[in-house]
Amino acid sequence: MSKTCRLRSLLLFLISFVVSSVFASEDLSLWLKRMSITFSGYEKEEVLTNFPALIILEETNAGVGFSYNDFLSPPYADLRFASEDKETPLDFEVESWDLNGKSYVWVKIPELTQDTKIYAFWGQEGVDLPSCTTDGSVWSEDYLGVWHMNDATSTTITDSTANGFNGTKKGADNPTEEDTIIGKGQLFNKSYIDLTGMTDQTRVYTFSMWVNVSDVGEYLPIDIETGRLLINWSRTGANIGFFDGGGYRLFGPTPVLTTWHHMAFRCAQGSISMYLNGEKYGLTLPHDNKAIGGAIAFGARYSGNDNFFPGMLDEFRISTKVRSPDWIWACWKNQGTNNDFVDYGLPISQALPRITNAHGATDITPNSARLTGNLVSTGMSATVVSVYWGDTDGGDNPDNWQRSNTWDAPQMPGLFFHEVIELNSDSFYYYRFMAANNAGRLWAEKTSVFMTSEVWLEKISDANFLGCEPAEILVHRRNAVMDEKLDVYYSIEGTALPGVEYVELPGVVTIPAGETSTTITVQPLPGSVTPKTKNIRLELLFCIQGDPATANVTIAGENLNTWQKTMEISFPGYNKDTDLVNFPALIVLAENDFRPGFSYSDFLSPPYGDLRFTADDKKTQLAFEVESWDNTGESYVWVKIPELTQGTRIYAFWGKEGTALPPCTTDGSVWSEDYLGVWHMNDATSTTIADATGHGFNGIKKGSDSPLEVDAVIGKGQLFDKNYIDLTGLDDVTRI
Repeated sequence: MSKTCRLRSLLLFLISFVVSSVFASEDLSLWLKRMSITFSGYEKEEVLTNFPALIILEETNAGVGFSYNDFLSPPYADLRFASEDKETPLDFEVESWDLNGKSYVWVKIPELTQDTKIYAFWGQEGVDLPSCTTDGSVWSEDYLGVWHMNDATSTTITDSTANGFNGTKKGADNPTEEDTIIGKGQLFNKSYIDLTGMTDQTRVYTFSMWVNVSDVGEYLPIDIETGRLLINWSRTGANIGFFDGGGYRLFGPTPVLTTWHHMAFRCAQGSISMYLNGEKYGLTLPHDNKAIGGAIAFGARYSGNDNFFPGMLDEFRISTKVRSPDWIWACWKNQGTNNDFVDYGLPISQALPRITNAHGATDITPNSARLTGNLVSTGMSATVVSVYWGDTDGGDNPDNWQRSNTWDAPQMPGLFFHEVIELNSDSFYYYRFMAANNAGRLWAEKTSVFMTSEVWLEKISDANFLGCEPAEILVHRRNAVMDEKLDVYYSIEGTALPGVEYVELPGVVTIPAGETSTTITVQPLPGSVTPKTKNIRLELLFCIQGDPATANVTIAGENLNTWQKTMEISFPGYNKDTDLVNFPALIVLAENDFRPGFSYSDFLSPPYGDLRFTADDKKTQLAFEVESWDNTGESYVWVKIPELTQGTRIYAFWGKEGTALPPCTTDGSVWSEDYLGVWHMNDATSTTIADATGHGFNGIKKGSDSPLEVDAVIGKGQLFDKNYIDLTGLDDVTRI
């Protein structure tokens, strides 16, 4: 026996007009084909913003594979790309299209990580390419010029940016277009490509290119007259060199000949570094920054009469910013070994419906349950929905299931519920939704399992912010129902901030087959200051709730009420109108008449491990850094004040045994807002001074105690006398 109910979703559409370089109003669910694309080969930590990823399309196995025949607005006007939501369009440019081989497409990825997923769509009649394919949208972020190096005509190559710095060859097919590492490129043989007319005043750049050279000599991949800026394939001693008007900067031996290499030059303010095949090559060297202008040539001296480049060039780019090492590595990997960087899923027919088992069964009792499914899409024809269930898993064969229920066509997207009764207690049951239309049928990705038996929680331990000690909660089930793995869902509430103060919990945990319990771990995250005590409450969902069905854990922080000493600090001397945000205030501690009652002997975790600062509420801890500590004199402490006004009041606390300094005292938290470097100018060692920010731009003295540390206006400073402190390596392109 069964009772059937149907919940249809109410869809509200908000239509907005957004200026975009792609057709944002297109409904990509109407395209016949869809393919997922992921980037498991990106192994770096940096999130790359607006990264132009190379996507290579080619025919694969017949049937389920990619086929050019599936394009319905030939040759590729129906090609589209979208983000993981399958709706947000992405800018793209088709470099080349080959129905008999590989097609090369550049897609702008808003945020590239190893977890990024995008989709390609095709299979729609009567549509045109979006404007992004020709207007340079893919290259709108900080690119001066991008040359794929394939022919536009026999005498020209095209700049793919909107800047239009196209190149003119020495003559027809001179240089010649050849097969290269990314489709087509140019083979130079006593020839050049004239780029005269390209100008820019940025003076910080990243030059990148693919090269394949047949000889060693003073050959120039590019030469820019103004400045002057040029890259020399084999300067003095067969070294790669970069000339910037201030002389040649030599990075290392010329790489192996007749092999493709990716080269990049990071021209920062005052310094230049080279990257070869994704890795830094040679030292960071001084750089005389120059603007770009005058006569310019690929493959020869800017005048076109000398230093001819004997080899091939492909994918030459000039950026008006210093690209990060991770960016350069990703370009090399994505372009050079695409299959190791990009994962291409199997094309899926969007004519088929899409359905899931939602989050599994709900309203479970010992003898009944509510089976839940979600019809995500009806595909392109009227759709029928069915659910199958029983005490064994029938897989994707309807005949192998014991019971079923069907909602006749046409059904609309939304949630489907079906109540099943007369179930046996302490038993496992299985169910799976299926949808079908004229294009075929599609099952939910996997079978869902539920259990007509109790699940309960047991708190094992609380957590602690200090030392990031985790809390543990056990999820239990009975011995009689342990043969199958079981997904257990739970809700999460509390005052602790997920993803900020503890590792965000997924809301589901799996008890493995053959086990009666599993552990939920609440892992605190390190912070620059120690928060006050927080709590988290978990409650079981979608199951028969045992006792207890909830678990409450705390993440213990510091209770400053147990500190023995506190001192109010105010700032009446600040008489300006502007509220200063995240201001690093100097606090001077000393045993004198200006600080009555202050005594170093009151510190109980010597020398100052129990020092803390808070906001006016005496609870919210503030980041601070101890510059110097002198039990017999003045101690200098920098405290980050969230908002400094004449009425601001903070508190210092001390007098607590067994405590340690928070991370803020050493991790640069005080200086995290817009500081490139902060040097208090006291000695770190006799030969070094420390940068107090997290950037680590430490200084090296000319020699031991040269310059000399002396008493200064704020503790210690440096006395210079025919000496210096070396800060080479300090790198920034902000220009303000």
